[in-house]
Amino acid sequence: MEKNNTVLTNGLKTKQQISILEKRLQYGDYTTLGAALSCAPDAAKKRFVRGNIEAYNALDRIITNREKVVTDLQNKL
Repeated sequence: MEKNNTVLTNGLKTKQQISILEKRLQYGDYTTLGAALSCAPDAAKKRFVRGNIEAYNALDRIITNREKVVTDLQNKL
């Protein structure tokens, strides 16, 4: 049985938005998310997978900022 799309993030984010974010994940992102949410990385991952909007927003910021830092550093070199 598949999860209803409206259940994810209480209907605030679509399954497509979530899958796009998951494709951008890198090693260590859940560790950083855990630190940001003051919980273990495994608990942070579960919160994201279960559709917690705070976890989604935090992970989106983590990934976006990581990508921006990498791009900025590559442009300076």
